[in-house]
Amino acid sequence: MNRDRDNFYDDEEIDEAVQRYEEMLKTGEMIYFDVIQFEYIIDSFVEEGKLYPALKVVELGLKQHPGSINILVKKAGILFNIGETSVSLKLVNDLLMIEETNAELYLLKGSLMLVLGNSALADVAFANALRYSFEDREEILFNIGFSCEQNGKFRTAITYFSELMELNPRNDAVLYEMAYCYEKMDENYKSIEYYNKYLDIDTFSDTAWFNLGILYNKLGRHRKAVDAYEYALVINEDFPNAWFNLGNTCMIWRKYNKAISALNKYLEFDETNDEVYCMIGDCYIQTRNYNQAFNCFQKALSINKNNEKAWYGSAIIMNSKKDYHAAYNYMRKALNINDKASDYWYFMARVCNRLNLLNDTIGAFESACEQSPGKLNYWLKFAEVLHVRGMVTKAITILESALIYHPLNSILNYKLAAYYLESLNEKSAVKYLKKALSIDFDRHVYLFESYPEARQNESVRKIISKYKKFNP
Repeated sequence: MNRDRDNFYDDEEIDEAVQRYEEMLKTGEMIYFDVIQFEYIIDSFVEEGKLYPALKVVELGLKQHPGSINILVKKAGILFNIGETSVSLKLVNDLLMIEETNAELYLLKGSLMLVLGNSALADVAFANALRYSFEDREEILFNIGFSCEQNGKFRTAITYFSELMELNPRNDAVLYEMAYCYEKMDENYKSIEYYNKYLDIDTFSDTAWFNLGILYNKLGRHRKAVDAYEYALVINEDFPNAWFNLGNTCMIWRKYNKAISALNKYLEFDETNDEVYCMIGDCYIQTRNYNQAFNCFQKALSINKNNEKAWYGSAIIMNSKKDYHAAYNYMRKALNINDKASDYWYFMARVCNRLNLLNDTIGAFESACEQSPGKLNYWLKFAEVLHVRGMVTKAITILESALIYHPLNSILNYKLAAYYLESLNEKSAVKYLKKALSIDFDRHVYLFESYPEARQNESVRKIISKYKKFNP
């Protein structure tokens, strides 16, 4: 039963019926309600998510009005919503034997079929729901579309919503659902189009502005995303997710002070969120406010000792202050929690190198390269550290291992040529130099940066001159 099309009772009388029912539960004294009153009491409970209490109202309604089709339809709907699909379907089929033109029953049967994975029978049921909808066609179309949407049938849902739009182009609820469906299908521009149409009707919808912000973020349009989140917050400043998304977007957009402000506002709603303290700490690092950053990471650790990012952030701060022993201890904490993060191992290697812990440096670099062989800078830095320490042969081994993952990288080949020249292995040096020049002639400066003496090598000069003819 729909309130909009049944004016038998006004809202005040409906509220009174609900209050009388709740009073009856307290006193235990049985009170009579007519069928329509029962329907509204059931609807009131369902709208509040009180499905099991609604089912109790149904049972009482059937005691006072045995065989009431309307109450039985409500029962079938509640059974569906609490997951009793087979019981609900049996009841629906039984009721359709009595009322074979009941659009609400066909609508419910279609929804049941979708949940049970039978799209063909769902389509038949929905077609019958529309066939018998009469004056409720808009409502039926919306409910069919919404049911399809809830079951992940977004394209089908849009078909029903589009038909409804033809009947009522300014139905804001339909515009919102269409925007949502397009968003779920990753058709972001279409989704934005419909959110904007919705906002033309309901400009003060904070959730629509919020969703628009998410879409602009997906498209990398961070300025537009920030504007959307700010509109949402002008409408509703008590919107923690909008504050969080605004802060996160400003971080991506490198507006760090604005990000700090937004994320601090979020903490007013969730002051124990250690991840947000880490985000603020990262922003302070970017603005070189290291003391504030350290305070944020320590605050995060006071909430959650297992926050690896907070230990890592604290290590970065100590490294910037040249307190390498403290940085080392913080990095050990981070790695004890997560030893699969290559960037942790890379940073640990640099700290260990500062502390002149050779074995630990090598071990950390090896872990970093093993976990993320695609990161060329790890290999290059590893080799450079070894080279500086006079371990040229070991550095060559590292660079040749890197070539397995970066075979066409000119810098690796120039570095190898330089290190082989330094090792007096001109044959191998020439091999890598030729390969490097064929890949990228313009970068041959890396050879001289790594081994300046190469400028005096006659073979090197001849090879470079030869390749220069092909790279004017």
